[in-house]
Amino acid sequence: MINSDLPEINLFGEKLVEKWLLENEYLSVNKVDLLLNNFCFHAVGKMESILVQYKTFVHPNRPFNLSEYEIDMLTRKAANLDLVAYVAYVVIDQNGHQLGEIIWKRLD
Repeated sequence: MINSDLPEINLFGEKLVEKWLLENEYLSVNKVDLLLNNFCFHAVGKMESILVQYKTFVHPNRPFNLSEYEIDMLTRKAANLDLVAYVAYVVIDQNGHQLGEIIWKRLD
């Protein structure tokens, strides 16, 4: 597991982000297709409803920021749905176990 674009690696991050959202009082969490196998979650919470794209990295690789294009795509979709855009960065080990906390970044 080296490349963060591999579907099986992203699946680990997806499950971890979904679990975090459900454990933190988001009532409805639905997977949304953002663009060509690039998924995000639409989550309805008590404080705010969000659209969150998740990126998964295998240690020792470290999270990097979304590209300008990815940010624009995510924030436009969120605005069209009247949601707040976020990105969640997840770091896992070679066995798919989470290392550290999920890094959340609000995109304004």
